[in-house]
Amino acid sequence: MNASDNLDLDKLRAELVRELGLMAYKFLITLNGGAIIVLLTFVGNISGSAMFSVSLASAQWSIVLFVASISLTSISMTIAYLSAQMSLLDASLPGGNSAFGHIISLVVPVVLSFLAFVAGVLVAVYGLS
Repeated sequence: MNASDNLDLDKLRAELVRELGLMAYKFLITLNGGAIIVLLTFVGNISGSAMFSVSLASAQWSIVLFVASISLTSISMTIAYLSAQMSLLDASLPGGNSAFGHIISLVVPVVLSFLAFVAGVLVAVYGLS
C-alpha cells in the first residue's frame, strides 16, 4: 500500500466515525422526543379510562428525564463540534486528542443521556397503577 491508499483509508474511517456519531445523536434525540409525545398522548388518552391511572408526579419526572437526555445529547454534540473546530486549529479540548479524552468528552454525555432515557421510562412505568 502506498501513502495515497493509506490516506484514502483514513478518510473513509473518519467518515464512518462521523456518520455513526451523527446517527447516534439523531437516534437519541428522536427517541426522547418521541417518548415525550407518547407519554403525553398516553396520559391524555387514559385520563377518561377507569382501567389505568397515572401518577402526575411520575409523568412530570419522566418528562424531566427525557428533556435532560436531550440536553446531554446536545452537550455532546456541542463538544464534538468544538473538538472538530479546535482540530482545524491544531489545538485540542482540555481532555486532549487521545482516545481517553474523546471518551470522556463525547461518550460520557451520550451514555448519561441513554441512562436518563431508561430512567424516564422506568419512572413512567412505575407510575402506572
